[in-house]
Amino acid sequence: MTDADVPDTPAAEQSKVRGIFDGFSGYVTPKMEDWQNVLSNGMVVVDTNVLLNLYRYNQDARASLLDALEKFGAHLWVPNQVMVEFWRNRENALEDPEKQLQQSIAALRSDLEKTTSDLRSWINRVSLDRSNALKLEGILGTAFDEVIGSMERVVDSSGLGMEHDTSKDKVLSVLTELLKGKVGAPLDSAVHAKCIAVGKRRLEEQVPPGYKDKKKEARGDDSEVGDYLVWFQVMQEAKSRSTDVLLVTGDTKEDWWRLRNRMTLGPRNELSEELLREAGVRLYMLKPDRLLVLARDFLKVAVSEDSVQNVEMVDAQSASDSPDESVGNWTYASLIPVIRKLRVQAPVQEESIARAVENGGYVSREEIYEIGGYGPERMLKGFTRPVTRVSLEVAADRGLSRFDRDLLDPVYAEMKAGFGWVDGFRVDSSLHAALRKAWALIDEVDVEDLMDEPDCDPRGS
Repeated sequence: MTDADVPDTPAAEQSKVRGIFDGFSGYVTPKMEDWQNVLSNGMVVVDTNVLLNLYRYNQDARASLLDALEKFGAHLWVPNQVMVEFWRNRENALEDPEKQLQQSIAALRSDLEKTTSDLRSWINRVSLDRSNALKLEGILGTAFDEVIGSMERVVDSSGLGMEHDTSKDKVLSVLTELLKGKVGAPLDSAVHAKCIAVGKRRLEEQVPPGYKDKKKEARGDDSEVGDYLVWFQVMQEAKSRSTDVLLVTGDTKEDWWRLRNRMTLGPRNELSEELLREAGVRLYMLKPDRLLVLARDFLKVAVSEDSVQNVEMVDAQSASDSPDESVGNWTYASLIPVIRKLRVQAPVQEESIARAVENGGYVSREEIYEIGGYGPERMLKGFTRPVTRVSLEVAADRGLSRFDRDLLDPVYAEMKAGFGWVDGFRVDSSLHAALRKAWALIDEVDVEDLMDEPDCDPRGS
């Protein structure tokens, strides 16, 4: 087993001449020939999110990724734990495109009602005759219907449908052939039990990978150590093959990657060193969109730029939708006390944040005047100060100097209101999922204890 007590360093090892990368292999930037070698000869491992997102990519992107994986032949390998998680989450992934479509349609219908109401207000003010009024409303309704129809056709053209029946699932039919003989065996019960214990200890000690999943402990199904089980199985297989490892994952959390400004620079050095120590091989990591680019360059897979962008966007959305994912040093739990305080101390600002999220990230100056019932003489200078003050208070309560981004950012770019006047405010899209979860929890339960318990989940999920 890995993670045993570290023995005394042998004298021969102590006398070894060391260089600057000894012990720091994760910091080595791969050269193009390194990528070409691992793509051609390495063990290529795909994570659960890569398989699940096949249901979310558009048809061209899905075909390109499957073509790339097929090129690896016998070098492709999937840990048994990945398949455990795939089957556990497949039906949710299968429903995602339709679920997102219906949510978007509902939002558009709501926007249509508001837009129609605004149009009717204008019609009344100018006393437009009934014939022309009905004509304008008809144009508006037809435009919305055409957009919604096009959205439905896009989802239908994905070629998937809602096939819970495994015999009719097109993704499964391809994966069945692609992964035949390439899925690892389950761990025997004794080894599995020991891995669970080791994984839980690593969680407490924040040893990568997987410590960002600690909140999953409340589920009671050991899912919080799933990443470690994947990692252990990868190390065991790499040891038996004696080949470098290329791990393809859409997971961008800090317990897998070395990050800077939210950009993935390479695997965590701890992981690189552990694989080198346990299996004597080097670790490479890629996100799926980067894999497509390299597959196009080195494996001659036909990949369009649109496919690369679709994969990148879907992976980013999947990450932001994860309830266990924090955004920088914001989490849904740290947003809850901010929202509760704003609701009492600055309700217009709280409602403006909510409106921006509802709108996809932006709330206009006109909407804020409507929310606040402000007169034309009102200025919006200093509008974000209550949000900043409350955020700093909550950050201090949690031992932080501040959060790494503001909740509400002013937008001046278009100068619609005039030079130096704010046009509206933006809420970063990466915060939307966490904000929605925070509001949902506030509405569902009494979360007073969360003021002192930043990482708890009162629903136990």
